[in-house]
Order: sequence, then C-alpha cells, then structure tokens
Amino acid sequence: MANELHAIVNPIAGSGCTRRRWPRLAATLGAIGWQVRSYVTSAPGDATRIARSLLHAGARELLSVGGDGTANEIANGFFGDGEAFSPEAVLSIMPTGTGHDFGRSVGIRDTSEAVAALSAGRVCPVDVGFADYHVGDRRQSRCFINAVDVGIGAVAAAKINRSRKLAGGFLTYLFGAVRAIVTFQARSAQVVVDGATLSDGPISMVLIANGRFHAGGMRMAPTAQMADGFLEVLVLRKVSRLALLLSLLPRAYAGTHVRHPGIRYARGRDVQVRATGLPLEMDGEQPGTTDVRIRVLPRALRVRVPRANDCP
Repeated sequence: MANELHAIVNPIAGSGCTRRRWPRLAATLGAIGWQVRSYVTSAPGDATRIARSLLHAGARELLSVGGDGTANEIANGFFGDGEAFSPEAVLSIMPTGTGHDFGRSVGIRDTSEAVAALSAGRVCPVDVGFADYHVGDRRQSRCFINAVDVGIGAVAAAKINRSRKLAGGFLTYLFGAVRAIVTFQARSAQVVVDGATLSDGPISMVLIANGRFHAGGMRMAPTAQMADGFLEVLVLRKVSRLALLLSLLPRAYAGTHVRHPGIRYARGRDVQVRATGLPLEMDGEQPGTTDVRIRVLPRALRVRVPRANDCP
C-alpha cells in the first residue's frame, strides 16, 4: 500500500521516553499522509526478527524508533550473510534514544528532522559494514551502519548500557568515556587495512567508521562519507590517561583529534583487528570480541534523509 510505514518501536529507548513520545509522533506522521503500523519490541533481537519478517512479507519502508542499537538491529533484518533480502526497501530513522549517531551522520539530529525527512525527504543509498568476530569460541557475523569500536570505546559503551542514562545523551556518553579511560589498559593488537599493516603494538582503541559521528556526538571520523565504498579507520596508540582526558577527548568533539601524534588514520574496504579477546562495540551494542574482520558493502542500504541535505 502506498505511504505505508512499518514502525519498529523500542519502548525503553531514551530511558523509557520513547514509550511516552511515540503516540504523539505516530499521530504527526499520520497527519502528513503516512499509514503507520507499529510493532513494539520487548527483548534484544526482536527488532531484527520483526524487520526480517516484514521485509519477507513485502514491506517497503521500515522506521526505526529508538537509538543506534535499535537502528542496528533493524538494519540487520535487511541482510543475511552480507546479502540484502529486499534491496529496494527503505530504512527511516526516528531518533528517540540516548545515542543517535547514525541519525546525525545522515542529517537527522532530532525527531523534527525525522518528520521532515518523511514529509519531503529523499532516499539515498549508504554503505554498510559487515563484521565477522568472536563470541566465546564461535565465530559470528552481523552488519553495522555507523561504527565498530575496539578497546576503550567498547568498555565505555558497556558502562553506558549498564547505567540508567538519566543524564541525557551528551553527559551520559562523556561520563562513560571518562570512566573507561580511567580503567582501560592498553593491549597489543595488529590492525591491517586492505592488506597493509596500519599499526602493530599496544593500542587503546580502534574505530572502524562508516559515519562521521560516534559516542554521543563526537566527530570521531570527520572525513567519513557514507556512500563512498570506504570505511575510515582510526587507531589510538598507547598514550597517557592525562593526554586522553585533557587533549584527545575534548578535541574529538571538534574532529581535530586526528592530527594528534598518537593517532593513526586510514581508509579502506577490508579491515582486520588481530588481538585476543579485546571487547567489541557495534553501533552502541557489545556483540562479542576480537579477532574481527570487517568489509564494506557498498551502497547496500537505502535510507531516507532530509531533502535539504545531499546524500551522505
């Protein structure tokens, strides 16, 4: 049916605010011509299962109502073993969670911009990352749409997800980053980009980014383009905690951290992080650990963006 929108809603996103906000947002979408059908999740993995079922039944536009983790689960419903189930289907974003860095990266910073995109936006193809990693002794794979983080970022995400997130997005992520910096110990890892070694030795973090924004609005990958067929790779080598807290962390919000001598920065299509048991974060969630191998799926997902923006 024309203008049918299947909304997959995570009611606990945004410290439970999504449950209260969604009826009003759904009414707004109805007023601009969408026939909205809502599906509420109740457990991890529900959004992927619901999305996949809807796409197999012929749905053509899914709306993620929640944060980055919700969008990641729904995006994984579009793919199986790195192949799209329904290449013409569209993912739209309604950012109501604590973190919405994928939304920022495609030009949707808040719910008003999401409504604008659904009212008069355009559909653009974006790249998707496909990661193969460890879960205990097993290998597992899944897609990501914004970023994968190894090391400090993964520790910070775990601390944030165990908190109640009542301080709001900026402060929640800032406090999580500070706590992770204070406790994390640099570990040895080899980072290989398109067959060439970028770093081999102690590291504090490796970021593999599709989008520019990460960790609640930090411009961690300031030159990233979401439809260029490349991933940005940032390696933070072993530096002092004082340098991390007083220099690198503040500069990350402006995107000027990449010029720091402790950073190695590259771009590529195939990225490997070879290390034993380093924590892994993917779009805000913690699916497993290293070793991890990541490849890009060029322009594999269609996403609705505000018409005022160029395709990301």
